[in-house]
Amino acid sequence: MTLLQTLLTQAKMQDALLFRSATLNEAQSLSIALVKAGFPRIPRDYLKFLELSDGLLWNELELFSCGTHERAGTVFNQPEILNYQTKYATGQFFSKRLVLGRATECLVCYESQNRCYELIDRNSLAIMLKFPRFEDLLYQVMTI
Repeated sequence: MTLLQTLLTQAKMQDALLFRSATLNEAQSLSIALVKAGFPRIPRDYLKFLELSDGLLWNELELFSCGTHERAGTVFNQPEILNYQTKYATGQFFSKRLVLGRATECLVCYESQNRCYELIDRNSLAIMLKFPRFEDLLYQVMTI
């Protein structure tokens, strides 16, 4: 079992909301749409996450998905990467970043130029932490 699988299993045991796996076609279509819109491509290790769960909601962490997931009986819709990315399309700061999620006061981003994941303060846009791999970021967030 990989670290990513272990982390998702632990999150599920702590009542995380996991979604069905994204299909390869869904992930590839999203990646193509992002590139056509001028955004960075989805990194491989986040694609692996999407193959296990197309998004995640755990405590105050939301990791975005390939498609919108509606929950029956609620007004909750799981955010979709492409739709959320367009909110940050303006400005130089986000030109090389892909917004993949959010937490209480942070955005979860992939910075394509340096190929790293970042936790960014939502108000000041200060980079709080950097990680070489998605699972390292997820591990840090889950153990805080």
